[in-house]
Amino acid sequence: MALQQLPLDRILTTENQPRKTFYQESLEELAASIKERGVLEPIVVRPVRGQGRDGKYEIVMGERRFRASKIAGMETIPCVVRQMSDEDAAADALLENFQREDLNAVEKARAIQGLLQFMSWEKVSKTLGVSETTLRRSLELLELPPHIQTELVTRPGEGEGAFNEGHARALIALNDDPGSQARLVGKIKQEKLNIPDLEKVIGAIKQFPAKKEAFLRVPISVTTQMLKSFGVREERKKPYKAQTADQHLKALEKAASALDELLDERIVEFLSAEQMNHLLAATATLGRDMEEFNKKVREAVQTKDYGFREIYIHCPLCGRVELVGAVRCSVCWTILRRCYDCGNYDRPFEKCGKNGASVYVSEAESPKDYSKSYKCPDYKPKFEAQAVKLKMAA
Repeated sequence: MALQQLPLDRILTTENQPRKTFYQESLEELAASIKERGVLEPIVVRPVRGQGRDGKYEIVMGERRFRASKIAGMETIPCVVRQMSDEDAAADALLENFQREDLNAVEKARAIQGLLQFMSWEKVSKTLGVSETTLRRSLELLELPPHIQTELVTRPGEGEGAFNEGHARALIALNDDPGSQARLVGKIKQEKLNIPDLEKVIGAIKQFPAKKEAFLRVPISVTTQMLKSFGVREERKKPYKAQTADQHLKALEKAASALDELLDERIVEFLSAEQMNHLLAATATLGRDMEEFNKKVREAVQTKDYGFREIYIHCPLCGRVELVGAVRCSVCWTILRRCYDCGNYDRPFEKCGKNGASVYVSEAESPKDYSKSYKCPDYKPKFEAQAVKLKMAA
């Protein structure tokens, strides 16, 4: 082994160099440093023979420094000359490059692939200090189509999101669909998708292939809403769990109250025509779904509650609008049928004008579970509920 200053024109690069990507900007920065301070770390070369190459040297380690020296206009470069076999030269080049932090994921995978040509899995694992599982995961990147591997080593343009190893690894799931892989790379850059978001889109494409085109086009927020909607539909195909009915009811009541608070028609004064079209489409769809849902509930109540009357009344305590058949308010649990609010109640004589039963004012205003009005079939509200517009059953 000897240190020499060799002319650049006597040094050859090698096709076996693990590093295939050399960024011009980075090389120019290194060239400027070399002009100022010289090459601080010698490159490693080996003599080559035959085919007109006598007197030439092949780079084993340091091609980046060699390229930068040429840019800097240097005539010679410090070299460590070693006598090495093809196998030893390849191994040293691979190891030296693998240990550099700026070697990209594809180049690392190719380095591992090269080492495995003359080393066992166990030896490569020990040499690099990583597990065989890590080696295999790295090699998986080489299963991606060449154009995706190229994207992985291409720097993002101005305003674009980065496409990194995690993104590439997620795309392996679509190796049977290279067209979608390419479009997703563009989507990652344009929308700056993180890895969980990409995995969500890929999972959506796998689960609902008929909607693939939509998932490739719409923003991730819309994908999330679509998956939520599809998930609800799939859930409805499963047998209903009776034990969850109470929780389901509470969730429905909460959502209905929240929606009621949002229904403020003044919003249309501040929307464009296009926005109002979107709004009307959304509420019309919801209205149709609600009408169908109400129909099913109404039929169920009529079937199970003999003498059902669709009469809406206000809770005397909190003002909640309820069906009279509910007996108690769903919000404050107040008894709904009070003789005091009934059109049949004769207050001066403190009795029911329908059946003549005595009902004291104190009981008429604050009935209990045992009061005559609690489930009175003759209850007749004095006033129609005005809090909401209601479509009464025929």
